[in-house]
Amino acid sequence: MIYLIGGAPRVGKSLMAKKLAEETKSHFISTDDVCGEFVSGLSEGQRTQQFPMPNFSGEASHNTMQPKERVDLLIVSAKSLEQELDRIIGDAIQKQETIVLEGIHLLPSHVRGLEEKFGTENVFAIFVGSSDLDLVVDGIYKNTNPHNWLKDSDEAVIRQVAEFVAEFSLRIKKEAEENSITFIVRTNDFESDVSRFMEMCRIS
Repeated sequence: MIYLIGGAPRVGKSLMAKKLAEETKSHFISTDDVCGEFVSGLSEGQRTQQFPMPNFSGEASHNTMQPKERVDLLIVSAKSLEQELDRIIGDAIQKQETIVLEGIHLLPSHVRGLEEKFGTENVFAIFVGSSDLDLVVDGIYKNTNPHNWLKDSDEAVIRQVAEFVAEFSLRIKKEAEENSITFIVRTNDFESDVSRFMEMCRIS
């Protein structure tokens, strides 16, 4: 089985996906890692054209790009990575491996095509997100990951990131609904959300 867990960053989907990988004894793969390896083999011009997503600055005044613009650029990056993700998924299915592939580079329209190509008995997808700015901000503050660069950031920067997360969540939710893909809206009860997620993944 190939589990595809997509959606916005900063909403807990990585924790959910890792929990799923643990329960199913599956290999966990992050699309961030796939993207990093793939981009390293491109020329500077190719990187700029195919993966134009800019990082957030720690200075709020430097983050002048609107959330919608950031989402548009992220979708360009996601589409540029589709062929490489197809290769990974195809190889896993051929080898009859179970993997959990998680990340912001998965798009519902792409996932729908994978379900049609390989069958829902081989591919199962769920997207996660939240358009609740206060919930996203609260989640950022509660994130204890040592790699969470936002934990010491200015409140204005955290709010800018949350606005991007909300915009991306709304875009992905709409696309998921259009493609009949399950979308989980995060709540304030993360443990309950994880249980609901696991049930939807057919893991009791």
